[in-house]
Amino acid sequence: MIHALLLTAAGSSVRMGGTKKEYLTVRQESTGTVSVLSSSLYAFLATGLFSRILITVPKNGETEARKILAADGRLDTLSRAHNINLLFAEGGSSRQESVRIGLERLALDSERLNMQPDTVLIHDAARPWVSDRLIREVLETTLLRGAAVPGVSPVDTEKEIDRSGKIIRHLERSRIVCVQTPQGFRFSGLLSAHRMAATDGKTYTDDAEIWGCYAGDVYTIDGDRENKKITYPGDV
Repeated sequence: MIHALLLTAAGSSVRMGGTKKEYLTVRQESTGTVSVLSSSLYAFLATGLFSRILITVPKNGETEARKILAADGRLDTLSRAHNINLLFAEGGSSRQESVRIGLERLALDSERLNMQPDTVLIHDAARPWVSDRLIREVLETTLLRGAAVPGVSPVDTEKEIDRSGKIIRHLERSRIVCVQTPQGFRFSGLLSAHRMAATDGKTYTDDAEIWGCYAGDVYTIDGDRENKKITYPGDV
């Protein structure tokens, strides 16, 4: 089977003060200091499971992204070992649009190679601490169920509020999960769902919501609290 990875790194990092968070550095115990982007990519390359990999980048951002990745020699070694040619696609005005653009590019390239992916995992590049265990379990459950996402139970008690800030519903914490990435899906189903979502005028928070609206059920697996997303300067 053919498994694809779509790594999202096209955002503007507004909450980081405009600093591109995927290009910041983090310290890993085994390798020392590496970029957030290369750390995320390495985790997936190291599994040896993915033969198609695409990274979404800002407009005119491919050269800079390639330069950032080239600084980590491990990536070239693994890419060559698994015969992977990294693809890049300029993102759109939202994460939703960027993912759809990436899926369309993967589909187009797959037609040329006559090898459409069976599955695709969507991962925020700003989650550099994703584990091998999590990647494998998301993929395994995707193959079994069609769509899978990791989730962790909330630490805080969550409430639903109206526009004025008034609490209108007290949510049952035991029935709530905080969803992470990678999120896994059957490739053809997710591409079709994204195409329909692009024309309905709605804004979706993640790919699981799009799949749930247009393709079917989404199942959760145990997430990982170490799989944090870098959002603010203090997260690094």
